[in-house]
Amino acid sequence: MTEQRRYGLRLGLILLALIAYRIVAAQLVQLELYGDEAYYFGWAQSLEWGYYSKPPMVAWLIWLGSHLCGEAEGCLRLGAALLYPATAWLLYLLGSRLFAPRVGFWAALTYVTLPMVSLGSWFITTDAALLFFWTLALYSLIRALDGNHWRDWLLLGLALGLGGLSKYSMVFFGVGGLALLALNAETRRQLKNPRLHAAIALACLIFLPNLLWNAQHQFVSLEHTAEISRLDRALFHPDKLAEFLGAQFVVLGPILFAVFAHLAMRRGPHLVSDHRYVLLFAFSAPVLALFILLAFLTHAFANWGAMAYPAATLLVTAWWLARNRLHWLKVAIAVNVAIMLGLYHYHALAGMAGIELTRKSDPYSRVSGWRALGQEAGKLLAAHPTARLVSDDRKLLAELIYYVRPHPFDALIYNPSGLIGDQYALKHDLKLAPQGEFIFIGEHADAARLAREFAEVEPLGTLRIPLYRNYARTAEAYRLRDFKGYAP
Repeated sequence: MTEQRRYGLRLGLILLALIAYRIVAAQLVQLELYGDEAYYFGWAQSLEWGYYSKPPMVAWLIWLGSHLCGEAEGCLRLGAALLYPATAWLLYLLGSRLFAPRVGFWAALTYVTLPMVSLGSWFITTDAALLFFWTLALYSLIRALDGNHWRDWLLLGLALGLGGLSKYSMVFFGVGGLALLALNAETRRQLKNPRLHAAIALACLIFLPNLLWNAQHQFVSLEHTAEISRLDRALFHPDKLAEFLGAQFVVLGPILFAVFAHLAMRRGPHLVSDHRYVLLFAFSAPVLALFILLAFLTHAFANWGAMAYPAATLLVTAWWLARNRLHWLKVAIAVNVAIMLGLYHYHALAGMAGIELTRKSDPYSRVSGWRALGQEAGKLLAAHPTARLVSDDRKLLAELIYYVRPHPFDALIYNPSGLIGDQYALKHDLKLAPQGEFIFIGEHADAARLAREFAEVEPLGTLRIPLYRNYARTAEAYRLRDFKGYAP
């Protein structure tokens, strides 16, 4: 058996075992849907080329998961559970091509145990598909640069286009490309290669339907992206910079991020002397540096720089193995595995340690209680079979749409501000269907205002789901009839 097949077989068995373990562990925890996941589930009921804040891939994955095995939480998250190991496999192929199968094996094993991957495998988000197509694009680019075959250039275009349909952050692959052009003279000669331009044209063609969707909806996705960047607000926030940098030690793992930061800042001259390190450096350090700058100027979420980490993981792995420091790599992986076990078995470990679970001490408090709340809301809707569900909160409405059975897909958003701040406000505003009976469930209901805006208002009490000794998830319920319009 060749070295590549031996390492590939070993890695394949580990990835399959890890997929099974993560699915079973999530099932044991009975992990409920996070608000954004439930929101995306609603998107998946109507497949489109775009949605309010994101391109369509996450909704497509949820649709596929639900049609493969049902609407249970694990089925909706199936795309994430499979795509992260698939990304690790691509990293194995990438490391094997650039260095050796041994390097690819350890890079893949390191990547699939990163804290961001361990936690991300439990939730269906846009990052799962983004990182897969980002890594596929990187692998295709390396093959294309080596052999200049049409199939590799077209695969690059396909990966870039599908990556763009996964998350708009795929545009930062261009930042890595520009960095590579700046660092490598041989790569600059590819600017005259028609196959490169064909790949870019294919990527644009694949992304075009989303661009057209945005044009038809006043470019709401681009407006949302600009809004969350907050570049129009007060600049310079050292506290946000420190928060973002601190989060990277958790996202990548404390040892790996420390070593990557050291290589990026102190070992640059050594990296640029080897074209393999140049490529990995170009598609990791500049991208992350942009988000570090954004964090300092305004703010940046911890996962925004995730695209840098496939290349960064391979970079650190190759650097360590070239210097016979496999023991340090094993220590880094062991630390990340310990973090994974802590995340997956937190409730059991807290019980063994005598830690009382509270809203603050339980990291899963935000994904608890929704199933029971949905059951209570379902009873109200069953008692009023002609009523439509209405809520004033995007995430609450999304959770109720998923956990109420049968799903009230005709639910509406109560949106007195008039702002288009989410998919519901874009397409499911209460003012678009004002007549009839409604069951309103909200966390911040204003009874006096409702009385002015509806022909009939009947309080139905408080839905209360106890979660911890001193905290319960609550929502106010009302029966309403005939919406007259939002009061000034």
